Amino acid sequence: MPFLVALSLCCFAAAFIIRLVDPLVPDIARDFGETPQHMALLASAFAFPYALSQPVLGPLGDAIGKARIIQGCLIVLAVAMALTALAPTPEVLFAARIAAGLAAGGTVPVSLAMVGDRVAIDQRQVALSRLLVAMLTGQLAGALGAGVVGSLFGWRVVMGLGFVTILAAAVLAHFALTPRLAVVRKPFSLASIRNGYKLVFANPRAKICYGAVFVGGVCLFGVLPHVATLLEARGAGSIREAGFVIGAMAVGGVIYALAVRKLLAILGGQMNMIRAGGLIAGLGFALASLHLTWPQEAAAFVVIGIGFYMIHNSLQTQATELAPTARGAAVSLHAFCFFMGQAFGPPLFGAGFAALGNAATLGVAAAAMAALGLVLAELLTRTNVVSRSS
Repeated sequence: MPFLVALSLCCFAAAFIIRLVDPLVPDIARDFGETPQHMALLASAFAFPYALSQPVLGPLGDAIGKARIIQGCLIVLAVAMALTALAPTPEVLFAARIAAGLAAGGTVPVSLAMVGDRVAIDQRQVALSRLLVAMLTGQLAGALGAGVVGSLFGWRVVMGLGFVTILAAAVLAHFALTPRLAVVRKPFSLASIRNGYKLVFANPRAKICYGAVFVGGVCLFGVLPHVATLLEARGAGSIREAGFVIGAMAVGGVIYALAVRKLLAILGGQMNMIRAGGLIAGLGFALASLHLTWPQEAAAFVVIGIGFYMIHNSLQTQATELAPTARGAAVSLHAFCFFMGQAFGPPLFGAGFAALGNAATLGVAAAAMAALGLVLAELLTRTNVVSRSS
């Protein structure tokens, strides 16, 4: 499937810039004379607009073509990354990050919906896992690159690399992604948006899936902007080591994605995949709550990544089947809830670290992930609309 290769490369680029800021928070804070806790909110400044753009971008993709949405958003994202690299003040940096979040919202979620349109359901989880490999490789390259390059040359050079990567993806998308010509599209209107979401929520699995992806976003991505600060506080490393720890989560996701076909066969289906994923992610957070060296913490984040993506990739597959005639809307709502979780996560973890301490807060996250896998699988099994992907 040639379109899947091009889509994967675009997703790699979009994912490359998503976690780019996380390891650099202490460096950015020192450069602007701000506190790390304040600059950690750059993650929320990206995630909130990413989420809030979804209710419009998903239906718009259904109306005018998902390929066109991806192409346009990559161009806007390239401009936002250039502004990020050149930002003279924290206010400009936050504004550029907000713009980047808005534009990035039309890349990965729309790509997932495009796969749902063009790949049969019996092959879809495997196809989505291939896209997941590209996204996780992008996140891994972004986190490691940010840590290493940032420690040598500063955070602005890292943002410049992000701009170049997105610009290359925008050129590729212009030539390689083409809309389907023989598709009857409904005009974009408030009525079509409302009807599309009505179709989505007619499926009783919708609220279950969206609630679960929100919780997952809070637990996993809420902790990442704090990793560098936590390592510095206990003398275990700084931004370079934080890049390796954050990148380790993506390594875990890649391990999962390469093994997904065998895991489905061994575990006997998607529901057992979700249960096992919650327990594995919970174990990883429990390990991370211990007083570890940074290589040991990186190993714990590999475990977290494996477990988390066992759940998350299953939820992605479920989202593509919630409403096949309004797939853009369904997948965009999935992304909306996921990134709202990512937006609320950093301040929640920050409050938890201040009130409960580091170990207890990570212990709460461990319990939440383990419970999420077990409860989610039970609720999906009980609903009267059985997904053909189960």
